[in-house]
Order: sequence, then C-alpha cells, then structure tokens
Amino acid sequence: MRGYVLSPAAEHDLDDIWDYTVDRWGEAQAERYILNIESTVQSLVDGTQPGLSAEGIRKGYRKALVGMHVVFFRQSAELVEVIRILHQQMDIPGRLGDFDQVR
Repeated sequence: MRGYVLSPAAEHDLDDIWDYTVDRWGEAQAERYILNIESTVQSLVDGTQPGLSAEGIRKGYRKALVGMHVVFFRQSAELVEVIRILHQQMDIPGRLGDFDQVR
C-alpha cells in the first residue's frame, strides 16, 4: 500500500495556511480547508486523483490544485512525497527552489 510523507517545508506551509485562515476566516474554516488539502493528498496516494504534470517548473514534479493552493509532489510506486503547498499567487518557481535548501 502506498503512503505519503510531507517535507519539512510542506509541514511549514500547512502551519502557515492554518494560521492565515484562522486569522482571516476563523478556526472552523481553517479546519475545513486543511481537511480538504489532506483529502486531496490522500486521493493522490489512492490514485483517484493523478495530479497534473509540473515538469515545466521542476523535473519530476506533479501538482494538484486545492482551493487557492497548489500541492507540489513527487511520486513513486511506494510513496507520494509532498514537496510544498503554495498559494497560486506566490512566486512558485522561487519557492520551490527553497525546498532544495530546506531538505
């Protein structure tokens, strides 16, 4: 059975998303949004959502859209590795470059 792992940067992204959403729209909305992200990641693991190619941004990367965020990941037969969870309006290529420094 395939599993998933969040990079330290992706864990930090989730914390930031939680904090921003709580401040802006409240805890109930933050919980719904984080659960939606987690559900999307589980769909990637299960294969019910294949994601889209992100090869134009970084070789070997795929992406899935969730609300206003993009989940960037790599996958193998055994594992989905969530690299970053970034807002669509961020400097995505620049932020993905941060992953190499955090890893």
